[in-house]
Amino acid sequence: MEFLVFSLAAILTLPVPVLLIFYVFARKFKRHKWKAIHQTANFTAPIFILSVHVLLLVIFEQNFFAFIMIFLLILLGLSLIVQYRKDHDVQLKRAFKGFWRVSFLVFSLFYLGLTVYGLVDRLLG
Repeated sequence: MEFLVFSLAAILTLPVPVLLIFYVFARKFKRHKWKAIHQTANFTAPIFILSVHVLLLVIFEQNFFAFIMIFLLILLGLSLIVQYRKDHDVQLKRAFKGFWRVSFLVFSLFYLGLTVYGLVDRLLG
């Protein structure tokens, strides 16, 4: 049980190495580079979302989980609206894929920004 908790803490604390390791394995088993990239993004999106939550808890000492969920729902809604305006037909699976990939990009950028902010805050404060 202790190993499981330690592993989860390591994954949430260091999502970038997890991303790189997963990409290397996905690239080895997938023939196409872009399929490996998409699979890596699909797998690591929840890791980055939870990592951002943990960083917000550590830096600001407040729980922002509800705001993260609301933000994700807004992203999903925007994904549905964009698909409706583009195709006039909503395919939920396709909209969810787009939403999930955008979530990966947004939360990986949030993670990097919060990491830099946290380091600067600790060094200067």
